[in-house]
Amino acid sequence: MLRFARRIALQQVEQIAGRGGWVRRASTSAPSGDVSIQESCPSSGQVGYGRVYTSLSSGRLFHDKTQGSGPVTVRTWYEKNSGGSSISAKLGFNYAGTTTWGSTFTQSPGTTKSGSWSRNWSSDCYSTIGMMSVTGQGTYQTPSGTC
Repeated sequence: MLRFARRIALQQVEQIAGRGGWVRRASTSAPSGDVSIQESCPSSGQVGYGRVYTSLSSGRLFHDKTQGSGPVTVRTWYEKNSGGSSISAKLGFNYAGTTTWGSTFTQSPGTTKSGSWSRNWSSDCYSTIGMMSVTGQGTYQTPSGTC
């Protein structure tokens, strides 16, 4: 079913691009460490299986969960645009009203920072929200990420 849906989505993208529009295809690979992933953002914020993001004025805040044969890996990462100045921030996620935060870091323009947490959940389908707290600016979040 997923392959069929993906094929239909790619056909729709190709049809739009064929009409003279410009479309960037979404990647479905998961990050590892400090990485940069180029993705387009639909209004729902859903950009892949369990992957969501929010566009901010200075970058993009992503969140996803993956599960192999063991615990669920919960990830939140922030791609900071190349303009502007450095920020002091921390990344985290919210599950069932409880937010888990990582350590505070300094992030320079044009870089990506990520946080990762391992959870002994039976599934990666739990509803979670990616969070970022920026010192002196406030707290930002992604839409809820589910299956």
